[in-house]
Amino acid sequence: MIVSTVSDTKNRLSELLRRVQAGETLLILDRDRPIARVTAVEEGESNPHLVPPRDRAALKKVLGLPIGGKRGRSTGALKALLEEREEGR
Repeated sequence: MIVSTVSDTKNRLSELLRRVQAGETLLILDRDRPIARVTAVEEGESNPHLVPPRDRAALKKVLGLPIGGKRGRSTGALKALLEEREEGR
């Protein structure tokens, strides 16, 4: 197991990731306290959230956000602001 501090990990990230890819485990310490363990992904292991989506709609689907609508056309915040101003008079 490789043990590394946060600052050392930042400075040697590429090298450490190559070693993890080769099968070693990386333990990252922050002020001598373990905060993360990095291991290689198993061959054939898959997670749909790790696969980069090809387009915006796919990203929204993964994140559970509504798909569609026109960009820049939302007036909800503007409408609320104008109503608040009217009520304040």
